[in-house]
Amino acid sequence: MNITFKFMMMLALTAGLLFSSCKKNSEEETPPIVEDKGYSVGVLIANEGAFGGGNGSVSYFDTDDNTVTNDLFKTINDFPLGDVLQSVYRGATNTYACVNASNKIEVINSKTFESIATISNLPQPRYAIEKDGKLYVSCWGSGGQIKIIDTNSNEIIDSIMVGSGPESLCIVENNLYVANSGGFSIDSTISVVNLSNNHISSIEVDGYNPASLAVDADNNIWVLAKGNVIYDVNWTPIGHNPSKLFVINSTDNTILKTIDLFADKHPVKIAVSKDKGSIYYGSGFGFDGIFKMDYKENNPSSTAFIDGSFYGFLINEANDEIFALTGPFGANGVLMRYTANGEKIDEHEVGVFPNGGASKDLAN
Repeated sequence: MNITFKFMMMLALTAGLLFSSCKKNSEEETPPIVEDKGYSVGVLIANEGAFGGGNGSVSYFDTDDNTVTNDLFKTINDFPLGDVLQSVYRGATNTYACVNASNKIEVINSKTFESIATISNLPQPRYAIEKDGKLYVSCWGSGGQIKIIDTNSNEIIDSIMVGSGPESLCIVENNLYVANSGGFSIDSTISVVNLSNNHISSIEVDGYNPASLAVDADNNIWVLAKGNVIYDVNWTPIGHNPSKLFVINSTDNTILKTIDLFADKHPVKIAVSKDKGSIYYGSGFGFDGIFKMDYKENNPSSTAFIDGSFYGFLINEANDEIFALTGPFGANGVLMRYTANGEKIDEHEVGVFPNGGASKDLAN
């Protein structure tokens, strides 16, 4: 074999090895494709569980076949979600479960429902909302705070003091609105955080314990102030602060209108239809019915849109179906599904004390 031929063979062999090595490295550097198991669509139900029981859970309603899968997080991750699941929120990519009594948020892959991270040391987290790579979380502890979390690192990067018992959140333009529910006391304010510089201001309403917020078709903020029961020193009820609705102009943060609701009843949740033209309110212990009104109305109906005693409810953003949730003591709750016209469709067993959920469809 002559030298030239041997040299050519060596070159060919070297080239082949290099090609094989490059191909292998290229394959190794390609990130794996995450299989979408369908959990980024459909409706998630937040089940608080019993306080101290560590049995907070998520139920998943499949809108394709109208079935419910209970205890979804524990089934997939092989460990319990924690103590008192206050809310579940679908962000831009991930799902966030605010586990109030466990002082944490579980960060969940929305496609697979696998746990990605646990954000600890959150003082009683309640609700979350995301904008521009930051997650804003209302927390009851430490005097009432908004914790700001970087959604890439899942680290807490800042804290903002707000009112007592911060609950529901909404964002309009570049302002974060916080309903200060009073927690275990009384508050009458909405905190407004400018997200450009985290400067905070306050809107005072002529009512007690704002608990829930919604944004209507004109980009104005609806506030449900639930009021409260007044007790004497022996915890005997002696009166009520009434429940009211307030509408805030999101341009200048003035109050556009005040709507009186009930003198001695205290609904805790407000929601809007898909087109943001219909306002729903209701649910909570001792309160009967889910009520509905047009966002341009000033006089709400005295007749419930849906009758029943519900612990919580939500509106399916995809089709305006109403998911009404019962929470009997010592037993699993029930999801009662209604059409947008208020006609009952079916019902399904869910977890303990279902209070709400998330219906945002990340596939669209």
